[in-house]
Amino acid sequence: MIAAYGRVRERMRASDPEFTRLHGATRSTLACVLTAALCISWLVERHMPITLAALATLFAMIAPLFLRDRNRADWLVSLGLLYFCTCASFTLPALAASHPFVRGALLLSIVFMGMLCHALGPRAAGCALLALVAFYLGLYLHPSPHMLHAMLALSTLAPLVVAWVARVLPPPGGAAQARLAPALASRRRSRLAHALNRCKTRLQRDLDTLARHRHHLAWRPAVLATIAALLALLAGDEMSSERSMWAVISTFVVFLGTHSREGTVARVGKRLVGTLAGAAASVLLVALFKGEPWVLVGLMALCVFGWAYFILHAYTRGVFFITLLVGLVYGELGFAIVALAVLRVEEVVLGCLIAFALSVSLMPSSAARREEALLT
Repeated sequence: MIAAYGRVRERMRASDPEFTRLHGATRSTLACVLTAALCISWLVERHMPITLAALATLFAMIAPLFLRDRNRADWLVSLGLLYFCTCASFTLPALAASHPFVRGALLLSIVFMGMLCHALGPRAAGCALLALVAFYLGLYLHPSPHMLHAMLALSTLAPLVVAWVARVLPPPGGAAQARLAPALASRRRSRLAHALNRCKTRLQRDLDTLARHRHHLAWRPAVLATIAALLALLAGDEMSSERSMWAVISTFVVFLGTHSREGTVARVGKRLVGTLAGAAASVLLVALFKGEPWVLVGLMALCVFGWAYFILHAYTRGVFFITLLVGLVYGELGFAIVALAVLRVEEVVLGCLIAFALSVSLMPSSAARREEALLT
Protein backbone atom coordinates (compact mmCIF):
# COMPACT_ATOMS: atom_id res chain seq x y z
CA MET A 1 0.00 0.00 0.00
CA ILE A 2 2.78 2.42 0.94
CA ALA A 3 4.70 1.49 -2.20
CA ALA A 4 1.63 2.10 -4.37
CA TYR A 5 1.09 5.48 -2.72
CA GLY A 6 4.73 6.36 -3.37
CA ARG A 7 4.43 5.49 -7.04
CA VAL A 8 1.28 7.59 -7.41
CA ARG A 9 2.95 10.51 -5.66
CA GLU A 10 6.01 10.31 -7.91
CA ARG A 11 3.86 10.23 -11.03
CA MET A 12 1.93 13.27 -9.83
CA ARG A 13 5.15 15.09 -9.01
CA ALA A 14 6.52 14.31 -12.48
CA SER A 15 3.49 15.88 -14.21
CA ASP A 16 2.83 18.55 -11.56
CA PRO A 17 6.18 19.33 -9.86
CA GLU A 18 4.89 21.92 -7.39
CA PHE A 19 1.43 20.34 -7.06
CA THR A 20 -0.13 23.53 -8.41
CA ARG A 21 -2.77 21.59 -10.35
CA LEU A 22 -3.62 19.54 -7.28
CA HIS A 23 -3.88 22.70 -5.23
CA GLY A 24 -6.14 24.42 -7.78
CA ALA A 25 -8.41 21.39 -8.14
CA THR A 26 -8.70 21.08 -4.37
CA ARG A 27 -9.65 24.73 -4.10
CA SER A 28 -12.34 24.43 -6.78
CA THR A 29 -13.77 21.25 -5.27
CA LEU A 30 -13.82 22.56 -1.71
CA ALA A 31 -15.37 25.89 -2.72
CA CYS A 32 -17.99 24.17 -4.88
CA VAL A 33 -18.95 21.58 -2.25
CA LEU A 34 -19.12 24.12 0.58
CA THR A 35 -21.18 26.59 -1.45
CA ALA A 36 -23.59 23.89 -2.62
CA ALA A 37 -23.96 22.47 0.90
CA LEU A 38 -24.62 25.85 2.51
CA CYS A 39 -27.04 27.02 -0.18
CA ILE A 40 -28.97 23.76 -0.50
CA SER A 41 -29.32 23.29 3.26
CA TRP A 42 -30.68 26.84 3.55
CA LEU A 43 -33.13 26.24 0.68
CA VAL A 44 -34.33 22.88 2.00
CA GLU A 45 -35.09 24.37 5.41
CA ARG A 46 -37.33 26.93 3.72
CA HIS A 47 -38.91 24.43 1.29
CA MET A 48 -37.51 26.24 -1.74
CA PRO A 49 -36.25 24.55 -4.94
CA ILE A 50 -32.60 23.55 -4.78
CA THR A 51 -32.06 24.80 -8.34
CA LEU A 52 -31.79 28.28 -6.80
CA ALA A 53 -28.28 27.26 -5.70
CA ALA A 54 -27.12 26.67 -9.28
CA LEU A 55 -25.59 30.10 -9.93
CA ALA A 56 -23.63 30.21 -6.67
CA THR A 57 -22.37 26.65 -7.11
CA LEU A 58 -21.34 27.28 -10.71
CA PHE A 59 -19.32 30.35 -9.75
CA ALA A 60 -17.62 28.59 -6.84
CA MET A 61 -16.62 25.72 -9.12
CA ILE A 62 -15.11 27.71 -11.99
CA ALA A 63 -13.76 30.93 -10.48
CA PRO A 64 -10.89 29.45 -8.38
CA LEU A 65 -9.17 28.13 -11.51
CA PHE A 66 -8.71 31.68 -12.83
CA LEU A 67 -7.73 33.44 -9.60
CA ARG A 68 -3.96 33.35 -9.99
CA ASP A 69 -2.91 36.84 -8.92
CA ARG A 70 -0.19 36.95 -6.28
CA ASN A 71 -0.96 40.51 -5.22
CA ARG A 72 -3.97 40.76 -2.92
CA ALA A 73 -5.44 43.84 -4.60
CA ASP A 74 -5.17 42.18 -8.02
CA TRP A 75 -6.74 39.02 -6.59
CA LEU A 76 -9.71 40.97 -5.23
CA VAL A 77 -10.16 42.79 -8.54
CA SER A 78 -10.17 39.45 -10.36
CA LEU A 79 -12.71 37.99 -7.94
CA GLY A 80 -14.96 41.03 -8.33
CA LEU A 81 -14.78 41.02 -12.12
CA LEU A 82 -15.47 37.29 -12.35
CA TYR A 83 -18.49 37.66 -10.08
CA PHE A 84 -19.80 40.73 -11.92
CA CYS A 85 -19.55 39.02 -15.33
CA THR A 86 -21.30 35.94 -13.97
CA CYS A 87 -24.24 37.83 -12.45
CA ALA A 88 -24.62 40.22 -15.38
CA SER A 89 -24.67 37.41 -17.94
CA PHE A 90 -27.12 35.39 -15.86
CA THR A 91 -29.47 38.38 -15.67
CA LEU A 92 -29.44 39.24 -19.38
CA PRO A 93 -31.63 36.34 -20.63
CA ALA A 94 -34.30 37.20 -18.05
CA LEU A 95 -34.37 40.83 -19.14
CA ALA A 96 -34.72 39.80 -22.79
CA ALA A 97 -37.09 36.89 -22.14
CA SER A 98 -39.77 38.14 -24.56
CA HIS A 99 -37.34 39.10 -27.32
CA PRO A 100 -35.66 36.03 -28.91
CA PHE A 101 -33.73 38.14 -31.41
CA VAL A 102 -32.27 40.27 -28.62
CA ARG A 103 -31.29 37.13 -26.68
CA GLY A 104 -29.47 35.79 -29.71
CA ALA A 105 -27.68 39.09 -30.26
CA LEU A 106 -26.62 39.19 -26.59
CA LEU A 107 -25.31 35.64 -26.81
CA LEU A 108 -23.24 36.38 -29.89
CA SER A 109 -21.91 39.55 -28.25
CA ILE A 110 -20.76 37.54 -25.23
CA VAL A 111 -19.04 35.00 -27.49
CA PHE A 112 -17.31 37.73 -29.50
CA MET A 113 -16.13 39.81 -26.54
CA GLY A 114 -15.08 36.76 -24.55
CA MET A 115 -13.04 35.32 -27.39
CA LEU A 116 -11.60 38.72 -28.25
CA CYS A 117 -10.19 39.33 -24.77
CA HIS A 118 -9.42 35.81 -23.53
CA ALA A 119 -5.74 36.01 -24.51
CA LEU A 120 -5.14 38.91 -22.10
CA GLY A 121 -4.68 36.52 -19.19
CA PRO A 122 -6.42 34.15 -16.76
CA ARG A 123 -8.73 36.89 -15.49
CA ALA A 124 -10.07 37.62 -18.97
CA ALA A 125 -10.38 33.93 -19.85
CA GLY A 126 -12.29 33.27 -16.65
CA CYS A 127 -14.67 36.16 -17.28
CA ALA A 128 -15.29 34.88 -20.81
CA LEU A 129 -16.04 31.32 -19.73
CA LEU A 130 -18.18 32.28 -16.73
CA ALA A 131 -20.15 34.81 -18.76
CA LEU A 132 -21.07 32.25 -21.42
CA VAL A 133 -21.95 29.47 -18.99
CA ALA A 134 -23.98 31.83 -16.77
CA PHE A 135 -25.86 33.08 -19.84
CA TYR A 136 -26.73 29.48 -20.69
CA LEU A 137 -27.91 28.89 -17.12
CA GLY A 138 -30.17 31.94 -17.25
CA LEU A 139 -31.44 30.93 -20.68
CA TYR A 140 -32.23 27.40 -19.53
CA LEU A 141 -33.83 28.26 -16.17
CA HIS A 142 -35.61 31.40 -17.53
CA PRO A 143 -36.17 32.55 -13.94
CA SER A 144 -39.09 34.69 -12.86
CA PRO A 145 -38.22 38.07 -11.31
CA HIS A 146 -38.65 36.62 -7.81
CA MET A 147 -36.48 33.61 -8.65
CA LEU A 148 -33.87 35.85 -10.28
CA HIS A 149 -33.58 38.04 -7.21
CA ALA A 150 -33.34 35.00 -4.95
CA MET A 151 -30.57 33.40 -7.03
CA LEU A 152 -28.58 36.62 -7.22
CA ALA A 153 -28.92 37.17 -3.47
CA LEU A 154 -27.89 33.60 -2.73
CA SER A 155 -24.96 33.84 -5.13
CA THR A 156 -23.31 36.48 -2.92
CA LEU A 157 -22.25 33.60 -0.69
CA ALA A 158 -20.06 32.13 -3.45
CA PRO A 159 -17.29 34.78 -3.59
CA LEU A 160 -17.15 34.77 0.21
CA VAL A 161 -16.61 31.01 0.23
CA VAL A 162 -14.04 31.27 -2.56
CA ALA A 163 -12.15 33.92 -0.60
CA TRP A 164 -12.30 31.83 2.58
CA VAL A 165 -11.02 28.73 0.79
CA ALA A 166 -8.18 30.80 -0.67
CA ARG A 167 -7.11 31.72 2.86
CA VAL A 168 -7.45 28.17 4.19
CA LEU A 169 -5.49 26.71 1.26
CA PRO A 170 -2.63 29.13 0.57
CA PRO A 171 -0.71 28.78 -2.71
CA PRO A 172 2.00 26.10 -2.95
CA GLY A 173 5.09 27.22 -1.12
CA GLY A 174 3.04 29.29 1.30
CA ALA A 175 3.02 26.78 4.14
CA ALA A 176 5.67 28.68 6.08
CA GLN A 177 3.59 31.84 5.88
CA ALA A 178 0.52 29.92 7.04
CA ARG A 179 2.35 28.82 10.20
CA LEU A 180 3.06 32.48 10.98
CA ALA A 181 -0.58 33.49 10.52
CA PRO A 182 -1.34 34.27 14.21
CA ALA A 183 1.59 36.69 14.42
CA LEU A 184 0.60 38.37 11.16
CA ALA A 185 -3.14 38.69 11.86
CA SER A 186 -3.17 42.36 12.82
CA ARG A 187 -0.83 43.27 9.98
CA ARG A 188 -3.07 41.46 7.51
CA ARG A 189 -6.13 43.41 8.65
CA SER A 190 -4.43 46.71 7.98
CA ARG A 191 -3.06 45.45 4.68
CA LEU A 192 -6.53 44.29 3.64
CA ALA A 193 -7.91 47.79 4.11
CA HIS A 194 -5.04 49.16 2.05
CA ALA A 195 -5.62 46.51 -0.63
CA LEU A 196 -9.28 47.45 -0.97
CA ASN A 197 -8.30 51.06 -1.54
CA ARG A 198 -5.91 49.98 -4.27
CA CYS A 199 -8.48 47.91 -6.15
CA LYS A 200 -9.89 50.90 -8.00
CA THR A 201 -6.42 51.94 -9.08
CA ARG A 202 -5.62 48.42 -10.24
CA LEU A 203 -8.83 48.21 -12.25
CA GLN A 204 -8.09 51.51 -13.98
CA ARG A 205 -4.58 50.31 -14.73
CA ASP A 206 -5.97 47.16 -16.34
CA LEU A 207 -8.29 49.20 -18.53
CA ASP A 208 -5.36 51.36 -19.61
CA THR A 209 -3.35 48.22 -20.36
CA LEU A 210 -6.18 46.90 -22.49
CA ALA A 211 -6.21 50.13 -24.48
CA ARG A 212 -2.44 49.99 -25.02
CA HIS A 213 -2.45 46.35 -26.12
CA ARG A 214 -5.23 46.32 -28.68
CA HIS A 215 -3.00 44.33 -31.01
CA HIS A 216 -2.98 41.46 -28.49
CA LEU A 217 -6.72 40.98 -28.85
CA ALA A 218 -7.73 37.77 -30.63
CA TRP A 219 -9.62 39.29 -33.54
CA ARG A 220 -9.55 36.33 -35.93
CA PRO A 221 -10.64 33.70 -33.34
CA ALA A 222 -13.33 36.11 -32.11
CA VAL A 223 -14.85 36.50 -35.57
CA LEU A 224 -14.63 32.77 -36.32
CA ALA A 225 -16.07 31.78 -32.94
CA THR A 226 -18.97 34.21 -33.39
CA ILE A 227 -19.77 32.85 -36.85
CA ALA A 228 -19.52 29.30 -35.51
CA ALA A 229 -21.77 30.18 -32.56
CA LEU A 230 -24.40 31.65 -34.88
CA LEU A 231 -24.38 28.54 -37.10
CA ALA A 232 -24.46 26.25 -34.05
CA LEU A 233 -27.37 28.19 -32.55
CA LEU A 234 -29.41 27.97 -35.74
CA ALA A 235 -28.65 24.30 -36.37
CA GLY A 236 -28.87 23.30 -32.71
CA ASP A 237 -32.38 24.72 -32.43
CA GLU A 238 -33.49 22.10 -34.95
CA MET A 239 -32.46 19.37 -32.49
CA SER A 240 -33.56 21.00 -29.24
CA SER A 241 -34.42 24.62 -28.56
CA GLU A 242 -33.49 24.19 -24.86
CA ARG A 243 -30.16 22.41 -25.43
CA SER A 244 -28.81 24.23 -28.47
CA MET A 245 -26.44 26.12 -26.17
CA TRP A 246 -24.43 22.89 -25.81
CA ALA A 247 -23.48 23.26 -29.47
CA VAL A 248 -22.67 26.95 -28.98
CA ILE A 249 -20.51 26.26 -25.94
CA SER A 250 -18.67 23.55 -27.90
CA THR A 251 -17.73 25.99 -30.64
CA PHE A 252 -16.58 28.52 -28.04
CA VAL A 253 -14.33 26.23 -26.02
CA VAL A 254 -12.87 24.65 -29.15
CA PHE A 255 -11.61 28.06 -30.33
CA LEU A 256 -10.67 29.22 -26.82
CA GLY A 257 -6.89 29.32 -26.55
CA THR A 258 -6.21 27.96 -30.04
CA HIS A 259 -4.57 30.13 -32.70
CA SER A 260 -3.89 27.71 -35.56
CA ARG A 261 -5.72 25.22 -37.72
CA GLU A 262 -3.86 22.27 -36.22
CA GLY A 263 -4.56 23.37 -32.66
CA THR A 264 -8.28 23.75 -33.29
CA VAL A 265 -8.57 20.41 -35.08
CA ALA A 266 -6.77 18.69 -32.20
CA ARG A 267 -9.12 20.39 -29.71
CA VAL A 268 -12.13 19.16 -31.71
CA GLY A 269 -10.90 15.57 -31.55
CA LYS A 270 -10.24 15.76 -27.82
CA ARG A 271 -13.65 17.23 -27.09
CA LEU A 272 -15.42 14.55 -29.11
CA VAL A 273 -13.58 11.71 -27.38
CA GLY A 274 -14.10 13.17 -23.92
CA THR A 275 -17.79 13.82 -24.55
CA LEU A 276 -18.50 10.33 -25.88
CA ALA A 277 -16.71 8.66 -22.97
CA GLY A 278 -18.32 10.95 -20.38
CA ALA A 279 -21.82 10.47 -21.76
CA ALA A 280 -21.45 6.68 -21.75
CA ALA A 281 -20.08 6.71 -18.20
CA SER A 282 -22.91 8.94 -16.97
CA VAL A 283 -25.55 6.57 -18.34
CA LEU A 284 -23.84 3.61 -16.68
CA LEU A 285 -23.34 5.25 -13.28
CA VAL A 286 -26.83 6.75 -13.06
CA ALA A 287 -28.28 3.32 -13.84
CA LEU A 288 -26.04 1.59 -11.28
CA PHE A 289 -26.65 4.02 -8.42
CA LYS A 290 -30.24 5.01 -9.05
CA GLY A 291 -31.90 5.65 -5.70
CA GLU A 292 -28.58 6.24 -3.92
CA PRO A 293 -28.27 10.04 -3.93
CA TRP A 294 -25.28 10.25 -1.60
CA VAL A 295 -23.23 8.03 -3.87
CA LEU A 296 -24.09 10.26 -6.82
CA VAL A 297 -23.23 13.37 -4.80
CA GLY A 298 -19.84 11.86 -3.98
CA LEU A 299 -19.29 11.09 -7.65
CA MET A 300 -20.23 14.68 -8.53
CA ALA A 301 -17.58 16.01 -6.14
CA LEU A 302 -15.05 13.64 -7.69
CA CYS A 303 -16.01 14.91 -11.15
CA VAL A 304 -15.51 18.53 -10.07
CA PHE A 305 -12.03 17.64 -8.84
CA GLY A 306 -11.20 15.71 -12.00
CA TRP A 307 -12.43 18.50 -14.25
CA ALA A 308 -10.49 21.17 -12.36
CA TYR A 309 -7.34 19.03 -12.27
CA PHE A 310 -7.26 18.10 -15.96
CA ILE A 311 -9.15 20.72 -17.98
CA LEU A 312 -6.21 23.13 -18.48
CA HIS A 313 -3.56 20.45 -19.07
CA ALA A 314 -5.22 17.23 -20.29
CA TYR A 315 -8.25 18.44 -22.21
CA THR A 316 -9.78 15.05 -23.08
CA ARG A 317 -9.88 13.98 -19.44
CA GLY A 318 -11.26 17.34 -18.38
CA VAL A 319 -14.08 17.09 -20.92
CA PHE A 320 -14.78 13.54 -19.75
CA PHE A 321 -15.27 14.67 -16.16
CA ILE A 322 -17.43 17.70 -16.98
CA THR A 323 -19.65 15.60 -19.28
CA LEU A 324 -19.96 12.96 -16.58
CA LEU A 325 -20.80 15.67 -14.03
CA VAL A 326 -23.58 17.10 -16.22
CA GLY A 327 -25.05 13.63 -16.70
CA LEU A 328 -24.97 12.86 -12.97
CA VAL A 329 -26.66 16.15 -12.10
CA TYR A 330 -29.45 15.69 -14.62
CA GLY A 331 -29.83 12.05 -13.64
CA GLU A 332 -30.20 12.97 -9.97
CA LEU A 333 -32.80 15.60 -10.92
CA GLY A 334 -34.88 12.87 -12.57
CA PHE A 335 -34.24 13.42 -16.27
CA ALA A 336 -34.23 10.50 -18.71
CA ILE A 337 -30.47 10.06 -18.78
CA VAL A 338 -30.16 7.99 -21.97
CA ALA A 339 -32.09 10.44 -24.14
CA LEU A 340 -30.26 13.36 -22.53
CA ALA A 341 -26.83 11.79 -23.11
CA VAL A 342 -27.66 11.11 -26.76
CA LEU A 343 -28.84 14.69 -27.23
CA ARG A 344 -25.70 16.08 -25.58
CA VAL A 345 -23.49 14.01 -27.86
CA GLU A 346 -25.44 15.18 -30.91
CA GLU A 347 -25.21 18.85 -29.93
CA VAL A 348 -21.50 18.62 -29.14
CA VAL A 349 -20.78 16.79 -32.40
CA LEU A 350 -22.70 19.48 -34.28
CA GLY A 351 -20.74 22.28 -32.62
CA CYS A 352 -17.43 20.52 -33.19
CA LEU A 353 -18.16 19.88 -36.86
CA ILE A 354 -18.97 23.55 -37.41
CA ALA A 355 -15.79 24.61 -35.61
CA PHE A 356 -13.78 22.05 -37.61
CA ALA A 357 -15.12 23.29 -40.94
CA LEU A 358 -14.42 26.94 -40.15
CA SER A 359 -10.95 26.27 -38.74
CA VAL A 360 -9.86 24.18 -41.73
CA SER A 361 -11.10 26.73 -44.24
CA LEU A 362 -10.28 30.03 -42.50
CA MET A 363 -7.65 29.61 -39.78
CA PRO A 364 -3.91 29.84 -40.56
CA SER A 365 -1.63 26.85 -40.16
CA SER A 366 1.06 26.66 -37.50
CA ALA A 367 3.76 27.23 -40.14
CA ALA A 368 2.01 30.36 -41.41
CA ARG A 369 1.77 31.74 -37.89
CA ARG A 370 5.49 31.13 -37.31
CA GLU A 371 6.34 32.98 -40.52
CA GLU A 372 4.06 35.85 -39.52
CA ALA A 373 5.72 36.05 -36.12
CA LEU A 374 9.16 36.19 -37.72
CA LEU A 375 8.09 38.98 -40.05
CA THR A 376 6.67 41.05 -37.21
